[in-house]
Formats: sequence, structure tokens, C-alpha cells
Amino acid sequence: MPRTPSRPLARPLSNPLGIAAALAGAVAAAAVAQPAQAQEGQERCYGITRAGENLCENAFQGHSCAGQATQDFHGGDWVLVPAGTCEEMQGALEPYDGINDTPPA
Repeated sequence: MPRTPSRPLARPLSNPLGIAAALAGAVAAAAVAQPAQAQEGQERCYGITRAGENLCENAFQGHSCAGQATQDFHGGDWVLVPAGTCEEMQGALEPYDGINDTPPA
């Protein structure tokens, strides 16, 4: 004769909307945590962002997330710009340690 457990193995979902909201939040957080990737027609431009306006990690491990830049125009922080415009904006296509001494206006 099979044994019946004294308590249920799984509880029924008491708040399906709460669970759905938590799942949606987890998916959104995972999307934000992913580094921004350059899309066709765009390039990473270093040294032109103001504090708090960077798109992702600092190239020199100063921080690991978007919006965490603490200095204006740091050469390790970047944003995506239309391809071919970075250098026109006084930025650099490669990261560098230091502050851009000729930032965009």
C-alpha cells in the first residue's frame, strides 16, 4: 500500500500576480545587467560621458554597471554613438585611463 505524505509536497500558489511580478522583475533586472552591445551603425565612444550617464562597465573596473560613472568624461566610460561620429565628438574608440581634456561641448 502506497504511503500518503502527512503534508502536501507543494503548496498551491497563493498570489499568482505577485509571482508574475517577481518573475517580470527578474527578467528586467537580467536585461539591465547585460552589457550594452553595439548595434549595426553604432560604436562605443569613450571619454564623452558625464557622471551617471555611461551605458555600462568602466574599462578599468571602476564600476560594473550603467549609470555608475562618478567623473565627467573619464576615458574608461562609454556610450553608444552613431558610427563615424565618436572622434568628431572629441571621444576615443578605445578606452584610456584618465580624463578627456577636450570634452564635447
